Amino acid sequence: MQIHLLPQKFISFSREKNNHNNRNVTYPKLNTLNADTVSFSGRVKSAKNATHKMAEAFRSGYEARIPAYKVLAARLMDTLEATARELQDIGLIFDREYCTEDHMVKGVNSFMSKLKRSGEAPLDRVRGTWYLEKLYDLSLFSDHILPALEKRGYQIAMIPDKVNGSKVISYKPDFDVRLNDVTEKSKKALPQNLRDAASFKEQDSGYADIQFRLIDTLDSGKEKTPLEVIIVAGKNTANAKRDESYYVYDIVRALKKELHISKIANPAVNTPEQRVQNNIKIVEQQLNDHISKPLYTNAKSLDIYHDETQLPVELSEGTCKALIGLVEGMRQKTKLYYNARLREIVSDDYNKTIEKLVKNSSEFKEREDKTIYVEDIKEKRSELIKSIKLYKREDLDLLKRVMDRLNITIEKYGKKD
Repeated sequence: MQIHLLPQKFISFSREKNNHNNRNVTYPKLNTLNADTVSFSGRVKSAKNATHKMAEAFRSGYEARIPAYKVLAARLMDTLEATARELQDIGLIFDREYCTEDHMVKGVNSFMSKLKRSGEAPLDRVRGTWYLEKLYDLSLFSDHILPALEKRGYQIAMIPDKVNGSKVISYKPDFDVRLNDVTEKSKKALPQNLRDAASFKEQDSGYADIQFRLIDTLDSGKEKTPLEVIIVAGKNTANAKRDESYYVYDIVRALKKELHISKIANPAVNTPEQRVQNNIKIVEQQLNDHISKPLYTNAKSLDIYHDETQLPVELSEGTCKALIGLVEGMRQKTKLYYNARLREIVSDDYNKTIEKLVKNSSEFKEREDKTIYVEDIKEKRSELIKSIKLYKREDLDLLKRVMDRLNITIEKYGKKD
C-alpha cells in the first residue's frame, strides 16, 4: 500500500551533457517516494510549509524566466513560419492564428499544475505546431524539414537513454512518431537514430502526431531550453486536440495523476481503492470511445482524406448516467477507504507500525535517547491522522471538480432529444 504523508517532492535539477552538440541541456531529476511503503518524515505542518515555500520558489523562478522564453518563442515562431513558407510545396503549414503567444509559452499556472501533478518540471515551456497533410510520409521530415531546421540553427535535443545510478551511459533523440500503420518504407526514410527512438504508436485516445524537442544552438545561454514542436495532419486535428484536452483529457488526467487514492499500488480485489481505480479505467474508456476517438477520426478524415463524412461525437443518455454514477461511486468509495484507514490508525493494533515509523524518523535517529515513549507514539499517530484527513479532503475536493467538468462535457456532448 502506498501512502504519501507529504505532498510529492519537487524535482531537483542536474545539468546533463548533450553528446549531440557538446552543449549543456537542463533536464529534471525526480526525487520520488518508494512504492508500497508508508512514508513518514517530520511534522506535517512544517513539511507542508516547506513544500509551499518550495512551490513558491518554483513559481517565482519560472515567472522570472518567462521573458527569456518569450524571446525563444518569438524566434521559434519566425522559424516555423519561414520554414513552412520555404516548404509549402510539400504541404507544410504554420498557423500563426493557432500558435499564439499563449500557445507558444506555457503559462505559470499550467507549469505549476503539471509540476505538482507529476513532480517533474515540464519541458514543454516553449512549443509550436505545424500542419502536414502527408504526415505518414516520413521522408518529408528527414529530407526537407530536419535539414531546414538545422540550417536555421536548430538540432534535435538529446535525452538520457540508459542510466546507471547517477551516470548517463547513453543518449537518444527527444523524438517520437506517434502514428499507427506507418509503412516500413516510410520508417526507413528516417535516420536510424530517429527510427530507434520512435514508438510508431498513436495514443489510446486516437491522437496522432510527430513530436520532438529542439535545441537552439544560436542561443548564447549556458542552459539550453528544449523547444517542443509537434506536427499534426491539419487544423481540424489541432482543434480536435484542443477540445479533447478540455472535455476529456483534463478529467482523465486529474483522476489518474492527481487523485491520491488512484496511486495506491496493487490494491486488493474489491477493496474501495481497487474499485475507485477500476471506475477510473471505465470512465477513461467511455470518454475515449465516445468523444476522443471519433473526434480524432473525423479530424483525420478532413485533414488527410478531405472526407466530410463524420462520425457522431456524443454521449447517450445511458452513458451520461453511467459516467455520473461512476464518479459518484468513486466519491463514496474514497470516503470508505480513508475512514477505514483512520480506524486502523487509531487502534492499538497499529502501535507496532507506528513504532517503526518513529524509529525511521530523522528526529529519532538524531537523538541520543533511543527509548520510544508513549508521547512519541501519540505524536506520530496524530501526525498520521492529520495527513490522512488532508489526503481525504484533497481527494474529495478533486472529485467534486471532476464532476463539475464532467457535467460541462455532458452538456456539450450529451445526446439531445
